[in-house]
Amino acid sequence: MRALRTVAVACLALGALTACSSSGSGSSTDAKPGTGNGASQSAPAAGKGGAKLAPKEALLASAAVMDKAGSAKLVVKGGDSDGTADYVWKAPASFLLEMQEDGKPVKVLFVGDQMYIGATEDMAALAPGKKWMSLSTKDSSGEAGVEAGTFAAMMQLMNPSVQLAAAAPTATLVGTETVGGQSATHYRSEIKVDDQIAKMNLDPALKAQVQAELQKKGSTSTVDLWINDKNELVQQSSADPEAAAGAAPEVISYTELGAVKATAAPAAGEVFSLSDLMQQ
Repeated sequence: MRALRTVAVACLALGALTACSSSGSGSSTDAKPGTGNGASQSAPAAGKGGAKLAPKEALLASAAVMDKAGSAKLVVKGGDSDGTADYVWKAPASFLLEMQEDGKPVKVLFVGDQMYIGATEDMAALAPGKKWMSLSTKDSSGEAGVEAGTFAAMMQLMNPSVQLAAAAPTATLVGTETVGGQSATHYRSEIKVDDQIAKMNLDPALKAQVQAELQKKGSTSTVDLWINDKNELVQQSSADPEAAAGAAPEVISYTELGAVKATAAPAAGEVFSLSDLMQQ
């Protein structure tokens, strides 16, 4: 069903498939390149009175800041789709994505172990009065459970504190650039898929499934990260290895750190299940 394919599009649009990339890197069209690279160089650290932090320490410091923030508004550009998301990675976690697919609005919501896809016009015709179709990670018997479980994994992979911690050991300094009107230090890292998977809080069977899927396209991924002088992650980017040559990389910007509130699950009366739809 097309609704299920929306999940894969959503994950890709938000850069959640960073770990699938075996090579390549991206940069923001708003970034003004600086100079210099290499793990031996250091960058300014916020609140350090001009002290320097090596790339690994800078990313770990940012991971701590982002973990404390717990939420952000994400703005996604590049790739096949643009969109925005309200992402809360601290309990109670939630992820609300709004994007355009084929010129039509698409909504995807994840709360707890439940995933909801905003009802399309076709769905609404089959389920009058309903606004969301639900999929559960606990339903592992069919495609719906696999899709929901995969989205759960991708949501955890997008947790910026997890990304930064996994990227820290191999981080190198690219330079200082302007991103979103503010100065930011640009780092690049080769992240091991195993390191990312190890930090995910998933059922062992699902974790093994996700690990096997991600490793089909390589054991490492390249990610670019931009951190401001407050140790906040303001942007990350990765190249899609399956994109056409010259295609723009997916770029995720982080704003409104700590100010985004968790999205509540829809009311029961607004929800129908995939099995309900299949019976029509």
